[in-house]
Amino acid sequence: MKKTYMVSNPTGIHARPARKIVEAAIKFPCEIFLEKDGSQYNAKSLIKMMLISAKSGDEITVIAEGEQSESAIEAIGILLGSYH
Repeated sequence: MKKTYMVSNPTGIHARPARKIVEAAIKFPCEIFLEKDGSQYNAKSLIKMMLISAKSGDEITVIAEGEQSESAIEAIGILLGSYH
């Protein structure tokens, strides 16, 4: 299951938003990845979230596999779109 979102935080995904994404992701039992420009990053790894280098307006695809995938995608999507 996957869904694409646009990063709305004016400063992109930096340390604080990355930490919030990881905190949300680890609450779910499924595998969760964020995909940008053809590369996938483990959403449960702060280091990987920092490496994504997403800027405001970038499209990020949230991919989840396993139990509670739909809920996980929605939770991460809210974070990607909630930083104004």
